[in-house]
Amino acid sequence: MKKIFFLTVLTLFITVPQSQAKQLTWKDCVDEANKSNPTLLMAKQDLQIAEYDYNVILNEYYPSVNFRYGFSRSGNGHTSNNWSASLNASQTIYNFSDTAQIKSKKASINKNVAQLTKSCADVYYSLKEAFLKMCYAQENVTLLQSIYDLRKQSADIVRLQYEGGKESKGNMLKAQAQKQSAYVNVANAKREQAVARRTLAQILGKDLDKNTTVKYKLSEVKDDTVIDVDDMVYNCPDVILSSATVEITSYNLSASKGNLYPNISASASIGVSDEVKPVPPAESKQWSVGVALNYPILSGGLTSTINNIKSSRTALDKANENYKQTILSVKTNLEDSLAEIEKTRDNIEIYKMFLDAAVQRQKEATVKYRAGTMEFQTWQDIEQEYVNNKISHLAALHNYNVALAKRDKITGNTNGEIK
Repeated sequence: MKKIFFLTVLTLFITVPQSQAKQLTWKDCVDEANKSNPTLLMAKQDLQIAEYDYNVILNEYYPSVNFRYGFSRSGNGHTSNNWSASLNASQTIYNFSDTAQIKSKKASINKNVAQLTKSCADVYYSLKEAFLKMCYAQENVTLLQSIYDLRKQSADIVRLQYEGGKESKGNMLKAQAQKQSAYVNVANAKREQAVARRTLAQILGKDLDKNTTVKYKLSEVKDDTVIDVDDMVYNCPDVILSSATVEITSYNLSASKGNLYPNISASASIGVSDEVKPVPPAESKQWSVGVALNYPILSGGLTSTINNIKSSRTALDKANENYKQTILSVKTNLEDSLAEIEKTRDNIEIYKMFLDAAVQRQKEATVKYRAGTMEFQTWQDIEQEYVNNKISHLAALHNYNVALAKRDKITGNTNGEIK
């Protein structure tokens, strides 16, 4: 008996934590996305690559040092050996093209920082959208279940009225059809919930148990954010990214002019050699120091430089046009987002008022129908209005929260959560 009791307690102890683990909070989702979201991870890796590329090209201005130790044997009627050791160093003093390329790589880092900011905003929005979709799906199942219970109750009322000879068979059959339709709606809502769970799992970068739910309730979130579209647009990730592209293209244009300017470099070497000893004596030392000016003439061909410059200038003009278009596009999207927030917020208030009225009207209509003082069709119209307003109010709450998330995506605001 004691053994059975112990096993029962142990089972309960194990089951409860597992059940709790299947409910995700918003923070749980944020933490998991920061750790596992593929888009976010790849954006961070791109930034690392850009930083490595910048450090590599800096070597153009770092001194280059080479040590050489060798042995050679030659003969032309007389055989001779030669052991040698040398140390050579060179240093670029000035190279116009390299300087421009270094600046271009530095600008690429800035562009990847902007891209990471944009990726964070995109992931934040995708996560928020998937989380809200999951929340909406859960609440929709509960809502449609309550509507099914209402339709079932109404169908029973009409059936009793029919059996008592107070209602037509057609109205009774219609009430039964409405009940069945409500039942199917619940089943479809559960299917949509399963799809929403898969969407959330994709954003998180991990699979979720089929019983996983989210811990959140849709509501009218208080938001007093005031945005001036004309000022905010220059802080939006898409605009910053486009601006960085213009900067890089500008440096590429400068780099294409490299063959129009001379390059200056310095070099130095010291070495020793001997025909007999593997370690040449110090007396055999030779050294040299020099500075060279190199001016490329028709480097790469007769028209290579001029065509490279023209191509780079055209690319810069294109980047500037794209920048202007991006500003206009982001302004439009941001204005539309702000309008959507206001519209959906107003819809919440309107549907709430209609819902309160519909709840009262439905109660009154049911009493009157049971008492025989209201026709079936009038009662059903009032009940349908009640159902429609409940569905519309929940949808308005969802749309409002999504509109807020969309605005944050455009402005690059992740509330410090995705990073």
